[in-house]
Amino acid sequence: MSPRLNLLPWRERQRVEALRRLRRLLLGSLCVALVGVMLVDRLAHQRLERQVATRLEQQAQIQALSGQLAELHEVQAAQAGLRAQLVALARLGADQSRLPRLMAEVEGAMLQGMQLTRLDLQDGRLQVNGLALSPAVLAQFMRGLQRSSVLHDIELKQVVGRSEGDAFELVARVSPS
Repeated sequence: MSPRLNLLPWRERQRVEALRRLRRLLLGSLCVALVGVMLVDRLAHQRLERQVATRLEQQAQIQALSGQLAELHEVQAAQAGLRAQLVALARLGADQSRLPRLMAEVEGAMLQGMQLTRLDLQDGRLQVNGLALSPAVLAQFMRGLQRSSVLHDIELKQVVGRSEGDAFELVARVSPS
């Protein structure tokens, strides 16, 4: 194939000019695209920086709130401890008011020939340890305690015979009022 001859030079100039326009248009489009990509990249970096700043600020707020929450838990624990102490004091006050009456009831039921070695009041239960000269004296003592308005459910737990008398242990429920 032979090279094509163009007999009209103005057509050749048009073709070269069209090729130059195409190159300029392509180069211009490439520059606009590069500027567009750089602009989008810069906007993305700015947005990322804002998000990082926002996240750091939120973490600082979370830490501050966590500190306040820890203080609140400490205050609640102290408050619960104070409530428990208040309940214990109220219970002691109630026990203190019924203790003289309880002692008077036990003293009123005691008989000649008997000796108490231990009285223990815990959680509304009275434990009495003592020594009775005979089983009859012990039975009479228990009947006296049963007449009490403060003591209920009197139960003899143990009786051990000794040379000086019968050692006993009995338990009774103390009424709360």
